[in-house]
Amino acid sequence: MTTINPRKQLDMNATYAALSIEEEDDGGLIITGEEFEDGKDGRIDFRYCLVGRFLTDKVINFSAMKNTMTALWRPGKGICIKDLSPTLFLFQFFHEIDIRRVLESGPWTFDQHILLVKRLGELEQPHAVPLYHTSFWIQIYNLPIGFLSEKVLQNIGDYIGEFQASDENNLMGVWRNYMRIRVSIDVRKPLKRRMRLKKSGGDWVWIDFKYERLQIFCFICGLLGHTERQCPSLYDYPDGDIIKPYG
Repeated sequence: MTTINPRKQLDMNATYAALSIEEEDDGGLIITGEEFEDGKDGRIDFRYCLVGRFLTDKVINFSAMKNTMTALWRPGKGICIKDLSPTLFLFQFFHEIDIRRVLESGPWTFDQHILLVKRLGELEQPHAVPLYHTSFWIQIYNLPIGFLSEKVLQNIGDYIGEFQASDENNLMGVWRNYMRIRVSIDVRKPLKRRMRLKKSGGDWVWIDFKYERLQIFCFICGLLGHTERQCPSLYDYPDGDIIKPYG
């Protein structure tokens, strides 16, 4: 067995310690496009991967969740679901159509818990992806005829969250009881219940919002992910006279 002289070892350590940050920055590896895998040989193709978590503190039954989501999505080219941690999951699809259908048709739930999901970028690590948004189709009620325009609908969507799309039938010329838009929602913020509008020189009018496929939701604080029974705001009402602004 080869042994290293202690004095020589100290000299080596001193040499490594003397390396400057500038010297470290001089190195690096430049990756060319031809060195990337395209998934054709069976390796993971990250072009079609989603990373997600469920909006709950409860432990998710991975096996049951995997079977449920596969049955809900029914991707034509298949799917592979992997648990990255007890609360984080990777959903690998094998075609653009399948992954786009999932992203455009949510929100998706398992056991009534909303799945917060995001498409994985090529420079992202799954564990570092922020997962705080989900998308809803939202019905807009009591919108006066004078406000019926695509621009107004986009502004309303950006007030609620981030506007994504408008129902193609909104302005088709046939009277509808409500308009319909798709909006990305930050789950850390209370849902918007209504909004007021007016034209210059006119009066304020109120419009109301209804969220489609809304699951676990708190009528006290307006947040997704828990009911009023688990709401921290309960401690603000020790006498039990609870106010439910969203009820």
